[in-house]
Amino acid sequence: SPDFSIAAFKGQRLSLRDWNWQLRQPILLADGRMVVSVSPQEGFLHQVSELDTLGVDRPETKCNLK
Repeated sequence: SPDFSIAAFKGQRLSLRDWNWQLRQPILLADGRMVVSVSPQEGFLHQVSELDTLGVDRPETKCNLK
């Protein structure tokens, strides 16, 4: 469901991609001692979810779970 979301510790609402059931979530980038950045990076826009800028998107995949 497009209204489904999960509150997570990463500071952003998580959701599921409806075409392949993958969990959308931010990626924490760390150097071993601390988090240095969080992706998706600022400035990358997407019409559905900012988190869809990470990984393979719907038009690029052959996956079609039903």
